[in-house]
Amino acid sequence: MTNISEKTPEQYRQTIQQFLLAYWSRRKWEVEQAFLGIIVPMTTPDLINNSALADQLAEIARAAAGEIENDAEGWNRGIVYEGIQDLMERLFAPPGLGSAYDIPARFWDTDLGQMVARALIWVQDDELITLKQAADLRGVTIQAISNAVREGRLRRYTDPDAPNPRQGGTLVSRSQVEAID
Repeated sequence: MTNISEKTPEQYRQTIQQFLLAYWSRRKWEVEQAFLGIIVPMTTPDLINNSALADQLAEIARAAAGEIENDAEGWNRGIVYEGIQDLMERLFAPPGLGSAYDIPARFWDTDLGQMVARALIWVQDDELITLKQAADLRGVTIQAISNAVREGRLRRYTDPDAPNPRQGGTLVSRSQVEAID
């Protein structure tokens, strides 16, 4: 296993580090509550950042950042997809129910959700485009595309490279734009 900072694109390091610490704290608390009398030892950020989960998140981040090459056999896409699937099961599958889970809509608005969504775009061999590009593609106004985003007909993706991603830097999926009515 490699340290998270060595493999993870810069724009996703803080997101992953914050998630890993929160995930560990929550799981530690759950185990201690479920099995009274058991004290799970504290860990250090170094141990968390050098975990298999950290490696998995780093691969998802690399896909989200466009740092993984496409391969003819789909091997890389399969690895990233399996990592995303495993992460979603960890987060949203109730214990004992296997891979049955529902992802809350609010997840996609989080920094981690945006990273995962961008990786899914890569896995699906899709691309993210600006609102202007989407409007040009459909032959409509930017306002029409913005309305489709606001109404939930198009998913909004945040551009992590935008100067102020929370106010602007909106991207949409080309395939969703092509399929919209």
